[in-house]
Amino acid sequence: MKSKYLLILFVVALAACKSKESKEELQVEVAPQDTVQQVVMPEPKPEEPTVEIDMGVNLDDKFFLVVDSYTVKEFAESWNKKYQKMGYNSAVIMRNEDGYYRVAVQSFNDFEMAKNALDVLRQEEDFSNAWVMVIDK
Repeated sequence: MKSKYLLILFVVALAACKSKESKEELQVEVAPQDTVQQVVMPEPKPEEPTVEIDMGVNLDDKFFLVVDSYTVKEFAESWNKKYQKMGYNSAVIMRNEDGYYRVAVQSFNDFEMAKNALDVLRQEEDFSNAWVMVIDK
């Protein structure tokens, strides 16, 4: 009977040792965090001023992209409304010397900008005959 108790005691002791070994294997050493890394955010770049280009007609400008000319004001106004429905900020302007009502879709104070815009505008089939009108003030 003593041998049975000794056998049971031996098995329990062996099981206790195995579970202790398993616990020791699961332990992970962690090094202490004794340094702090400071991250410096870069300063934001100053915003560059944006140049807004008015895509419409300003009667105070000097160069106008003209797409139509009419002697009858009502015709010019009718076509102007059609261009506005197409998304252009067009306007009817009149050159006093010749009496024609001009329909302009854009205006500029800089000739190079007007010329570049004309080149783009002429790529559209409806505006292949557009031209730049200069009004000296």
